[in-house]
Amino acid sequence: MSTQGYDVAVVGAGMGGLATACLLAKAGRSVILVDRAPVAGGVCQSLAIDGLRFDIGATLLPGFGPGGPLATLCQRLGISLSTKECDPAFQVALPQHRISLWATPAAWWREIRREFPDEEAGWRALWSELEDLAAERERALREVPPLPPEGWGNRLRVWRVVTMGPASPATTHPGGMLKRSMATSFRVTMLRHGLGQASQRVLEAGLGYLLLRDADECSTLEAAVALQRVRQGVVAVAGGMAAVVEALVGRFQQDGGQLRLETPVARILVDGHRVAGVVTEGGETIRARWVVANVPPDVLTGTLLPPRRGWFRRRRAVDGPWHPVQVAQAMLLAVPEALLPSELSGHCFVVGDPQRPAREENLVFIRTAPAGDEGQAPGGIRCLTVGRFVVRRAGCEDDAMASDLLEAVDQIVPGVASAMVFHRLLTPAALAEAWGRPSAAVRYSVDTRDWLGERGLPHRLGRPGLFAVGEWTYPGRLVCNVAEGAIRVADQISESA
Repeated sequence: MSTQGYDVAVVGAGMGGLATACLLAKAGRSVILVDRAPVAGGVCQSLAIDGLRFDIGATLLPGFGPGGPLATLCQRLGISLSTKECDPAFQVALPQHRISLWATPAAWWREIRREFPDEEAGWRALWSELEDLAAERERALREVPPLPPEGWGNRLRVWRVVTMGPASPATTHPGGMLKRSMATSFRVTMLRHGLGQASQRVLEAGLGYLLLRDADECSTLEAAVALQRVRQGVVAVAGGMAAVVEALVGRFQQDGGQLRLETPVARILVDGHRVAGVVTEGGETIRARWVVANVPPDVLTGTLLPPRRGWFRRRRAVDGPWHPVQVAQAMLLAVPEALLPSELSGHCFVVGDPQRPAREENLVFIRTAPAGDEGQAPGGIRCLTVGRFVVRRAGCEDDAMASDLLEAVDQIVPGVASAMVFHRLLTPAALAEAWGRPSAAVRYSVDTRDWLGERGLPHRLGRPGLFAVGEWTYPGRLVCNVAEGAIRVADQISESA
């Protein structure tokens, strides 16, 4: 059975697929968006249970400032969202320290002076270096193609700028500054500036949540880019991520886009060496001139992409296979609002043991719904999502997981176990069902390139008419990166004859 032909078929209605589909429909292309899930949103969605609403995926939202990717996306689509600035962006709780990442410099340095008075000079020197790196990278971006680069010519341009430095007359640092920062782990840089274990845990916690990488894996430039994006401001959206998804779906359908949920795709259709559409698991053929994939990498490489034959076998999109190595564990809580500390940020990261790196079981994140967010809970009740990202392993006991998560929450909300009015554990299996991700995977074994401090694989997958957006290109939890990639792909397709 076949459908009519479309200009574009988008597989996966997460943020990357939704944004790409919306922009293309707005540009007048005929677009069909399909997803195996019953609701759109992917990991950017909310769960409604017993009159409570919980955001369970990517919720830390930088990029809404002037010129930011999310602000640009909304402007181009004519979408208006009610947002509220979150300052501090996040807090880190250690047994002996509480520190917040403020966008306001005076507040930020007041926190450092209070918590780490003997290391203030080291913190200032480190932060100055990170700001210089971020500024140098911004100058470099004006001389390189959009990232990640496509083709050897563009890669050579990036190499030249990274190695020799930007040619801008405003450049004050010698060539190779960016290259050195990409070759130096963030741990080495923190140690060079004399930061102690507790100080390192603070920065590790933020990077672990944003990038799913620790300070030994992160380059100094990568850390500078991520932390600078957060320092530039994050917001909370009224209605949560559900409001963002609803606005995008509404705009897509108003512009003539076709949304097909509960429609799993079996494979990408290829005629010769060019994509020709997709085939659903029900046997339906949807023909399209372009296909955009916004699916988990292991699904893309292991299921949707056909095997290469002959000369094309040597032109692989990326070496593989992709295996999930980290999965998410989460718990939903509803507690009396009076129980929450007044200074609690919307995102709090709890590090249980300051002697160990802030990762896996030693890093628990707590997302609190903003006060006054209508619809998240009855009056006087606040919704919390608690979770962690752990190495995938068999035999994890639910009771032990729940106990660990509640213990972490108790460090900032004492007595939470006896006061909560609702709680539910979301196992990896439950999250996998909600997100449409096998095993609730959040990180995969195949690592990607580091292009000027931002990891990613090219949007083009080696076959004419085939693109990828979302986690394939920008792994991690920064939704603004995904939106930026979607804008780029949509523009490339829109400009094609």
